[in-house]
Amino acid sequence: MPTVSAVRPSHCHACGAASQPAGRNLVVHGDGTRERQVWGPPTPEGAPALTTIQARRYQCQRCGACMVVVPSEVVPGRLYSGPAIALALALWALLGVSVARVRARISPFAIVGAAATGRWVTLRRWALDAADRRLFATSRTAPEGFTLRQHAERAASAVRALAPSGLALADAVFAGGALHRPP
Repeated sequence: MPTVSAVRPSHCHACGAASQPAGRNLVVHGDGTRERQVWGPPTPEGAPALTTIQARRYQCQRCGACMVVVPSEVVPGRLYSGPAIALALALWALLGVSVARVRARISPFAIVGAAATGRWVTLRRWALDAADRRLFATSRTAPEGFTLRQHAERAASAVRALAPSGLALADAVFAGGALHRPP
């Protein structure tokens, strides 16, 4: 785990105050750690896993806002890692893998109820969020009439473009998912 000062935010995300103003007292203080779950495979070929990480917490002394600093592959507000989500969208949209097989590759939970066999609501939600530009947003709006699969394909391609060149599709999408920064 990095030290408190190594990952301290440069400013408060709520009020904008500098965390370490020159010649003044520290404004953004370390406030302990928080355990956070991260779901999905640790590598493109790896088995799905449910892991926990320790995230650093900070508090602004000016406005009282709390901030949590996590590794780059953690997507705010999501249990699955960015690389896992990107890989799922790519498998489904770019490679045409069935929803059931995508779920088996990405989800750490092997037991699926009878009503959910062959379906995965989470994959559909990710595609909808990509369509609404809440997940792996691109700078341009998608054309009217895009299907969910086309939105997923577009998001996976955008994330793939962030990865170093020369990687295989799964590796590139996985790496790009870790590099993507939400707007």
